Amino acid sequence: MASTAVETPAPEVAWKATETSSDAQAEEAPGLPRKVFRFFGNVGHRIVDNMSFVGEVLVEFLELDKHPYHREMEDLRKAQRKKQKTLQQQEEQKQAREAAEIASLEEAQSVDAAETDIR
Repeated sequence: MASTAVETPAPEVAWKATETSSDAQAEEAPGLPRKVFRFFGNVGHRIVDNMSFVGEVLVEFLELDKHPYHREMEDLRKAQRKKQKTLQQQEEQKQAREAAEIASLEEAQSVDAAETDIR
């Protein structure tokens, strides 16, 4: 019988074969068509990227990413904060008036006590 063994090239030969094929591809890569394709690919990417940025800015400016009643809710919160601030100021004024009345009463009592000590 005849042997049907397949001979494989030595590892050194296989390595040299792959090296020469990659060298051939590397020499073809910097050609003019490749540069033109890369240029238009980069320009296209930049255009799409800038359009995406402009879209995000417009969405933010036109407030399209917010709830339809966002302004009304903000106005309501603002009115509630203003009302609470007014109530707090009124309470502080009331406490200040009461403190002034108490101080005047105490002062009047101390003056009366001083007059009785003098007599």
